Amino acid sequence: MDWFSLRNGYQKSKAIKIKGLDEECQNRLWNVLYDFISNNEECIEYFETVNYVLDYIGEIKISAPAYIKNAMPTLKNHFFEKWYKSFDVIEMFLTSVYDRQCLMPRKSIEYTNAFNKVLEEEKSGYRFVENKALNITNSAELELLGNVTHSKFESVNIHFKKAIDLYSDRVSPDYENTIKESISAVEALCCIITGSDGANSSLGKTLKKLKENGIYIHPALENAFSSLYGYTSDENGIRHGGIDFTNAPEEDAKYMLLSCSAFVNYLIAKLAKV
Repeated sequence: MDWFSLRNGYQKSKAIKIKGLDEECQNRLWNVLYDFISNNEECIEYFETVNYVLDYIGEIKISAPAYIKNAMPTLKNHFFEKWYKSFDVIEMFLTSVYDRQCLMPRKSIEYTNAFNKVLEEEKSGYRFVENKALNITNSAELELLGNVTHSKFESVNIHFKKAIDLYSDRVSPDYENTIKESISAVEALCCIITGSDGANSSLGKTLKKLKENGIYIHPALENAFSSLYGYTSDENGIRHGGIDFTNAPEEDAKYMLLSCSAFVNYLIAKLAKV
């Protein structure tokens, strides 16, 4: 919602912030986290979650749920020490909640949505996907990745989850392997559709066999993706450790991650009609 100052031009709308967090966004993310924990401080699962985070940031665990309030200043200090530590704490929190989904059903999704709502309203370029903060700037990209990490094809999900982990590592992101895992997810789906394995399981070969299994795509689109596959598989490509790709840039990794997720969504939609 735009409040009075924005509606009347006294304050300018924020531009999308691609890197970092501004103070307002960081404060609001902390408020969400604080509410989640403090409103459930008597719950044993939240006690375990707080201890999970405390342990990861190198602090002493609390001994009982009654001491959750005592731990909040420690979490707050770490949260606000650096902007990226805010994301670290939230990722730890979401990961712990996800690991306890049998005790806290649907909470991981509920909390992820709440953090993403703040990021969207504050014009941050980041969103949480699979408990990781990714540099994703719009809801369409977010939906693409959400679909391909929760498809009915586990091997595809695994490749994309690995790609997201590699891309989102803020200490040492691995863009080369982000690209490898992204294209491997497409290859895995094509192998499932065509029943290919061994020497016949490369994406170049399985793309040509899709039509034999009822998946018809326009030749231009097939050629386009074959060319994109060649980007990773020719003699200087990423899959062969070529010199040209020893330092794959972030924009290439993001493009491949999103392009491959879009193509997988496309193939799954086609497959559903067969």
